[in-house]
Amino acid sequence: MSLLARLFVLVLIAVLPAIAIQAHSVARLRTERAKEVSAEAVRLMQLVEGEQERLFEGVRQLAIAVAEASFVRTDEYRRCEQYLIRLSRRALDRQTVTVTDTAGKVLCSGAPEMTGRSLAGLPVLKRAMDEGRFTPGEWMEWPLDGGPVLSFGMPYLDGSGEIGGAVLVTLDLRWLADSLAGRRLSGDVRLTLADRNGTVLVQVPDAGRLGGSPLPEALRPLLRADVSGGDPGVAEVADTDGTLWVVAHSPVRDGVHDLFVAVAIDRDAAMARIDRTTVEGVVMTVVGLVIAMLAAWGGGTLFVRRPVAALMRAVQGWRDGHSAGRADLRDGGSELGQLGRAFDDMAEALEAREAELRGNERHLRAVLDGLPVFVAVLKPDGTVLHVNRAALFAGGLTADDVVGRPLDRIRCWAEDRPVQVRLRAAIDDAAAGLPSRFDSAVRLPGGRTVTADITLTPMRSADGRVEHLIASGIDITERKRTEAALRTTEERFRAALTNSGVVVFSMDRDLRYTWIANPVLLEPERIVGRTDAAIFDRPEDIAALTAIKRRVVETGEPAREEVRICLHGRDMVFDMVVDPTRDASGAIVGVTCSAFDVTERHRDAEELRQARVAAEQANEAKSKFLAAASHDLRQPVQSLFLFAAALGERLKDHPALPLLDSMRQSLDTLKTLLDSLLDMARLESGRISAVPVRLRLDDMIGKLVAEYGPRARQKGLELRVVRSGAWVTSDPALLERILRNLIENALKYTRSGRVLLGARRSGGAVRLEVWDTGIGIPADKIDAIFEEFTQVNDTRTERGLGLGLAIVRRLARLLEHRVTVRSVAGRGSVFAVELPRAGAPAPTVDVGRPANDAPAADPAKDVVLVIDDEAIILLGLKAMLEGWGYDVLAARSGDQALALLEKDGRRPRLLLSDYQLQHGRTGPEALIAIQERVGHDVPGVILTGDASPERLAEAERSGYRLLHKPVLPSELRKVVGGA
Repeated sequence: MSLLARLFVLVLIAVLPAIAIQAHSVARLRTERAKEVSAEAVRLMQLVEGEQERLFEGVRQLAIAVAEASFVRTDEYRRCEQYLIRLSRRALDRQTVTVTDTAGKVLCSGAPEMTGRSLAGLPVLKRAMDEGRFTPGEWMEWPLDGGPVLSFGMPYLDGSGEIGGAVLVTLDLRWLADSLAGRRLSGDVRLTLADRNGTVLVQVPDAGRLGGSPLPEALRPLLRADVSGGDPGVAEVADTDGTLWVVAHSPVRDGVHDLFVAVAIDRDAAMARIDRTTVEGVVMTVVGLVIAMLAAWGGGTLFVRRPVAALMRAVQGWRDGHSAGRADLRDGGSELGQLGRAFDDMAEALEAREAELRGNERHLRAVLDGLPVFVAVLKPDGTVLHVNRAALFAGGLTADDVVGRPLDRIRCWAEDRPVQVRLRAAIDDAAAGLPSRFDSAVRLPGGRTVTADITLTPMRSADGRVEHLIASGIDITERKRTEAALRTTEERFRAALTNSGVVVFSMDRDLRYTWIANPVLLEPERIVGRTDAAIFDRPEDIAALTAIKRRVVETGEPAREEVRICLHGRDMVFDMVVDPTRDASGAIVGVTCSAFDVTERHRDAEELRQARVAAEQANEAKSKFLAAASHDLRQPVQSLFLFAAALGERLKDHPALPLLDSMRQSLDTLKTLLDSLLDMARLESGRISAVPVRLRLDDMIGKLVAEYGPRARQKGLELRVVRSGAWVTSDPALLERILRNLIENALKYTRSGRVLLGARRSGGAVRLEVWDTGIGIPADKIDAIFEEFTQVNDTRTERGLGLGLAIVRRLARLLEHRVTVRSVAGRGSVFAVELPRAGAPAPTVDVGRPANDAPAADPAKDVVLVIDDEAIILLGLKAMLEGWGYDVLAARSGDQALALLEKDGRRPRLLLSDYQLQHGRTGPEALIAIQERVGHDVPGVILTGDASPERLAEAERSGYRLLHKPVLPSELRKVVGGA
């Protein structure tokens, strides 16, 4: 440690008592403040606990009053319910009283909707009846509205004196939370109530104070803590964010029975004033310490640092080779002045000795210059002290180019970084006492490079220290060149054989193996000297191999063929090349062969063929499954739509009608999901083909706006349309599916504002655009939205599979329409479909419908004939149509329908049939037979779950309208009404 540092230590020791006194005062203040914070937490906790005791006592008195009421004992449930409803109203719906029997069935309740329901699984009721006393319960969700409540149970006795059931009192936790939140607690105080199971009932202040979540991990050990003496418990706990809280708590077995009460005060906030006082004291102490340190530094600099610096400069001068350096300290009376004079005397003696050493060095240099090899003397750091003339002459250098420079930096290898690194490493090893020897490239004048065998040897002093390094080198260029050429030739030959994967061998004229490289399955010694007949298994393989090689020996023409061999039961295929081997006179003395194993290639080709066959079979099976699934999945969904529509007609102005509306919304969602899945499956299987025709956009746009307008208004959105008289070329059904998906997407993700649908001309195309003011799409998600099962908005406020835009992209590719999207997150999106323009058709004259084709105004117009082999679908259609005021003739086959018409005698207004009937019969066949009897002017409609192009073509040929299941009741009503 330096003298100045020691001076600083003394000053620091002098101020330590003041620092200790300051620390003691701060510790005492913090202890007193901690006691005050604990007392405040206990006071607040006892105040809240007292209020909850009074509240629980009121609930208990209410439960006792109901349990002792005469109408409960005498089973007068109507009086009971009227009384409980009045109680609930007086309590402003904060409390609800419910009476159940021993099985948990609600007999009467302040909430009439609960009457008749079962609460058998409620633990508080079982505990109350088992213990026979008033029992506080746990947090629960009220079955009617899902609101959080705290339950209480009280058993009651029936007329025979036995327990007849229990009285359930529920306290609305929202009211309790608002009541507690109304207290003016400081921002550093937190109040928590929890039930016996550790479920949070109320927590204030907190946005989620209604509870329902588990007690925080920090408070859970306090839930059933042992608090001795009846006094409230106080503990310090850390929150998840590291905040330390002083918590006064009353466990569930103390205080309010089965209720956990905790009041927590932010310890850091409560200790803020003490912390400020502590900081001020520390600042004052640090200021005093800094002043003392500055005084010590000034005195130390004047009387210590300056003399020591003079001595250090003199020592550094000697270290750098300047032997004339002296301390020259004028203050000879101090200890440092005496040290300076002693140093100067020592410098005089060393300077004389250095002169002697220089004479010895001149003698050594003369010896080295006479050596015929490269020799250099280095410092341990690699600096060249001397180099002999042979080295300077060979390198075309002068002494000034080398002496005084590091050996690894001289010109002959200054441009070769790897050699420099290797030479520097050898120098470092030699300086550490380890000799090194290696070969290095050396660049000579004229650009010529030679290889030198370089050795570095350390020279040690008498005490074992490395004083110098001796570097020597011999030119080994020619030897290295010869070795490299031989090594390269050998390595190339071995690499060509080993890494090529080719079996190379030679055979004599008798077709015996003379040499082989890279043999397969056998060692060379088991092959050389033998023929193919002695090695391979199958005679036909041996004959084929021998024939090829014999032909080359006899004709001298090379050959290449694929051959099969069997060796030890293993079948292999080789691509074999056979060349003749000639001697010096040109005579053929044998063959040289190379063979490459292509067994895996043949096996892969066979597996590829089998995989292609399997894929074709799987695709065919997928198509068959899709046709069956499309029908079987849509049938039950269709029946749900029909029964919902029929039920709606019967529940007009009924209180349960909102439940039916919710069921309809769920059915609409189910239909959308089913359509998306089946459409995606048909697109993947290639069963959808486009049939482009010329169509007028206004007709399609008008139809979609009329259909989606009510839904937009229901969401509070404005659905606008920009009309266009443009004609385009596209498939109407597929284009309508694209637009439906885009409009559905816009309505789904637009919470306010509007959705705009319109078209504009762009060169030879028409851009059909859907604008919305919805949530928008982040720029990094634009490409992902067209992937299957992808939804950018993952809040789950809108349900779906994420297939809508994927279907749009696939249909657009099928139609060769370009789809683009522009979007700004938070502002909205624009989806556009580019369609090829088409010329408008020539105007036609609508001659109208002939007068004799108008339907007669007779009573039979209200009869609808329905045919479906599914009883549940038939029943649903009948119930729905009768709800609309029609008479329905329901049949399960065409023959049964003809019999019903024969018996009824009336002429139906409409024929409605499923496509697929029993015994392989179809709906069009049944309708044709019926129209033969009632007349072809009675329209027919086909319902089907099969959306294949074949069904569409068949319906078009028969002239019947085709509706795809599940068909919406509103759509079917339009069809029936327009018949």
